[in-house]
Amino acid sequence: MIDSFLTVGQQVLFLFALMAVGFLLGKTRLMDDRGSLAMTNLVMYAVSPAMMVVAFQRDKNAQDLHNFALCLLLAVLVHGAAILLACLLLRGKDNACRVLRFSTVFPNCGFMGYPLMMALLGSIGVFYGSAYVMVFTVLSWSMGIYMLTGDAGKLRPKALILNAGILSVVVAMVLYLCSVRLPVLVMTPLQYLADMNTPLPSVVVGYQLSHANFRQAFQDKRAWLALVLRLAVIPLVTIALCYALHASSEVALVTVIAASAPPAALLSMFAQKFESDTKLASSVVSVFTAISVVTIPLVVGLAQHLMG
Repeated sequence: MIDSFLTVGQQVLFLFALMAVGFLLGKTRLMDDRGSLAMTNLVMYAVSPAMMVVAFQRDKNAQDLHNFALCLLLAVLVHGAAILLACLLLRGKDNACRVLRFSTVFPNCGFMGYPLMMALLGSIGVFYGSAYVMVFTVLSWSMGIYMLTGDAGKLRPKALILNAGILSVVVAMVLYLCSVRLPVLVMTPLQYLADMNTPLPSVVVGYQLSHANFRQAFQDKRAWLALVLRLAVIPLVTIALCYALHASSEVALVTVIAASAPPAALLSMFAQKFESDTKLASSVVSVFTAISVVTIPLVVGLAQHLMG
């Protein structure tokens, strides 16, 4: 069991070493919000789509498709359980409670998840993980916006349909199902971009950590409940669901990695866009991310031990 924790912990330490670079750049003011936004856009609109296409350039087989479908199902069940827990235990109608509900339900499964999936499982981890991120994207841009605003009129179907994460998975899946292999002239630059998926997001997350404000995050005592739900209860529920559905070790590991991530960075953007509690949103994202340095290795190591 200790070996499982050490293996995951080592990979997480590699990622947090990269985050330390972003943290130092933020603290020394060599990097600012504009630089962080530019790097985020690069990851969202170029690096992640390239990584998706590369991960799907593999021989088609029934087992991979079965596991992909199981990841989709698990993602729906985990998000459903998270929504139920958040709505039952965080019932307030004020902006702060809306932010905390969103932080409980929607994890940073792309930015934080993909690098760890790649480190532990290689491209097959990204292949399966994209199923989870698809469900996250659809729900966060629909249910998430409604959860944060309470206004169905704020939903943006066009933004969801044209989302880079959704489009890249659709294109990659079409190429995979049609057994289309891209030429070296195309694959080589895509691979170069895909290789940036671990360092760039890690540096951006590190920069966000440089602005972590623990006092502000926990001014609202309900934030402690949101923290426990997001980083402990929901990951443990995920392990139980994987066990109940007899998921393979790879599927279980991918799903638990995604579900154990801290709140999605999307929360800060949505809070600003829809005039919610932006200070709490930013603080919760950064502080919960800092705490996840400890919780992710523990939860993922436990999953690897139980399901491996």
